[in-house]
Parts: sequence; C-alpha cells; structure tokens
Amino acid sequence: MARKPKSRVGIDDVTLVPVSPSQQKKRRRLLVVSLLVVIVAVFFAGLWTGNSGSLDTSETNRRLRAELKSLSRELEAARNELALYRTDTEVTQQAREELRQEIKSLRDQAAELEEAVAFYKNVMAPGASDGLQIEKMTVQPDDEAGFYRYRVVLVQAGDNRSYLSGNISLTLKGSKDGQEFTRNGRDWLEEGSETRFRFRYFQELNGRFQLPEGVEIAAIDVEAESGGRNRYQTEKTVKWQ
Repeated sequence: MARKPKSRVGIDDVTLVPVSPSQQKKRRRLLVVSLLVVIVAVFFAGLWTGNSGSLDTSETNRRLRAELKSLSRELEAARNELALYRTDTEVTQQAREELRQEIKSLRDQAAELEEAVAFYKNVMAPGASDGLQIEKMTVQPDDEAGFYRYRVVLVQAGDNRSYLSGNISLTLKGSKDGQEFTRNGRDWLEEGSETRFRFRYFQELNGRFQLPEGVEIAAIDVEAESGGRNRYQTEKTVKWQ
C-alpha cells in the first residue's frame, strides 16, 4: 500500500516574496526623514513655547518697571512736599519766635521808659519829699561764683539848685550758726567800690562784694547821708532773694 505524503503545515503556507535592496533603502530613508521631521517639529514647538514664556516674562518685567518708576516719582513728590512743609513750619516757628522776642523787647523798653519818666519826674518836680533820696538799689550775681554787684541810685528831689555830697554805707544782715549776724560794708566791700557821692540831680554808685562764708543773708541796709549846709539822711532796706 502506497504512503500518502505528509503535509507540512506552516511551511507550505509561507509565500516567499522577493525583496529588492533598493526598496529597503527607500524605506529606511523614509523612516529617517520621518524621524527628522518629528524631531524638528518637537524642537520648534519647544522653542515657540519658550519664546512665548519669554515674551510673557518680558511683558511682566516691563509692567513692573513702569509701576516702579511711577511709585518712585510719587515717593519723590511726597518727599519734596514733606520737605516744603517742614521748611514752612520752621520758617513760621522762627517768625513767631522773632515776633515774640521783639514784643518782649518793646515791652522791656516801654517799662524802662516809664521808669525813666517816673525817675525824672521825681528828680525835677518839687514836693513834700525834698532832699536826698535813695531811688533804687539792686543786687545781682557777678560772673565769678560767690560774688555780687550792687547798684545804688541817689536823687535830690525838689529844690536841687545846690549840690549834695556825702557817703553811703551798706550793712549785711542775716544769721550765722544760728546767731544774728551784722557786718558793715567797710569790712566786706571790695576795693574800688563806690560809696562817696556828689551830685545835683542824681548819681549812680556801683560796687562789688563777696558774701562771707557760712552766712545766710536776709537783707542789705543802705544808708545815705549828706554833709555841709544841706544835711540829709535816708535809708533803705533791700530783702535778699
């Protein structure tokens, strides 16, 4: 009995197609070109995206710079306005102070003029209180610590046709170690202090002294006495302040 030939499944179904080398090269070239196109497309897409971001960033920077310039101008204007306000305030305060000082000076001058008018009226006008008078005595601290200066103004009121001459004496009154203290000016006035007078209308006497150590001064007595034909004697007490 004759054998049937076995069928070769898979082999008989395969169809061999001849492949041309030129077609293979063409396909490879196509594949390479496609890849290059894709790469170029991806590159330009990234570049466009980057440029878009750069444009956005540049626009933001320009806007921020514009806002910064605007704020800087506003700040400079505010600084200038503040400086102008401060200058106006300082000028106003200075003008007020100068005006205050001027008013004070005018008031002081007016007081001095009133005092001078009263003084000359007392000197020239006749009245019941004729003769030698102690018009004023003042005591003020000197530049040197512990030293003082005195000023005594004498006038001849009423009939002043003749001269008055004489001396003044100053007496310190106070306490020391709880005991009463009195000292005549000859013992505590400095050399050169004025105590003698000779005048027809008025005269000013000045001097300097140092307070005795440990003494609490309460007052200074001033006594003026004229000699000769027109004898007068008067005194005044000035409280120590």
